[in-house]
Amino acid sequence: MSKHIGVVGLGIMGSAISGNFCKSGYQVTGYDISQERCDELAGKGGNIAGSPGEVAAAADIVLTSLPSSAALDAVVSGDGGIAATGNKAAPIMECSTLPIEDKQRNHDALAAAGITMLDSPLSGTGAQAVTKDLAVYLSGDESAANMCAEIIEGFARAHYYVGEFGNGSRMKYVANHLVAIHNVAAAEALVLGMKAGLDAQTIFDVISDSAGNSRMFEIRGPMMVADNYDDATMKIEVWQKDMGIIAAFAKSLACPVPMFSTTADIYTAGMAQGRATQDTGAVCAVLGEMARLKR
Repeated sequence: MSKHIGVVGLGIMGSAISGNFCKSGYQVTGYDISQERCDELAGKGGNIAGSPGEVAAAADIVLTSLPSSAALDAVVSGDGGIAATGNKAAPIMECSTLPIEDKQRNHDALAAAGITMLDSPLSGTGAQAVTKDLAVYLSGDESAANMCAEIIEGFARAHYYVGEFGNGSRMKYVANHLVAIHNVAAAEALVLGMKAGLDAQTIFDVISDSAGNSRMFEIRGPMMVADNYDDATMKIEVWQKDMGIIAAFAKSLACPVPMFSTTADIYTAGMAQGRATQDTGAVCAVLGEMARLKR
C-alpha cells in the first residue's frame, strides 16, 4: 500500500484500527500515552512515535481516536502537538465522539497552521472495529475526504460523505441515540423472556431470526446470554460521555428524546452497581437485578 497511516490514540478503537491497517499492508505509525498500548502496536508491526506531531510528520493521513476533548486539545495544540509539527499535506481524520464545538475549535487551530481536519466519527463497537465492521461518517473539506476515502477499506466496511464539518458528529449522535435504546431494549427483552422461564440461548437464537432482531441484539446478545461483561468493547463509564453529549445536543435543538432519556437511568444504575468498566451490555444484569431474576 502506498499510504503511510498515522494513528493517535491506541485504545479499544485505535488499537483495532491500527492493527487492521497493519494486516492490510499499510505502513503504520502510532502514538499513545500508554506504553502498553504502544508496545501492542509494535508487536503488530507498527512504528511508534514519541508524540502526536511525530506521527503527523511521518504520515500521509492521520486518524485520531481519543477519549475526551482535553485529549484532543493536547494532541492538536499541546507540546509535540500536530499543529506545531504536523505535515501540512496530511489530512487529520478526527474519529472520536466529542462535542462539535470542541472539534471545531481544534479544526480552526489546525487550519491556522495550514492543516486540514475532517470530522470523521465511526459507527461501531470495539468488537466491530476488530473485524472492520465499521462505518465512517466523513465531513468537512470534500477533497480531503476523497483522499481519506481511499484508505477506508483498510479498517472499515463503509463510508459516507455527509457534508460540512460537524455533520459527521451529528450523524453519529443519531446513530448512538439508537444504539442506547436498542441496547437497553435487547437487555429488557432477554430479561423478560428469562423471567418467564425461557432459556437465554434459545431466546437469542429465535429472536435473532425474527422481526424483532437488531444489530445491538446480535452484537451484545451473546454476552447477555453468557452474563459476562468483562471483555468490554464499550465501557459504561465511557458511554456516559456519549450519553451526555447526545443529551446536550438534543437540548440545544429543543428536541425531545423521551426514549433516549429513559435509557440514561439504566446506564447510571450500572455505574452505581460497580459496573463502570464493564461493557454496556451489562444493562442486562442491571435490569435482571431490578426484576429479581435468578440465573
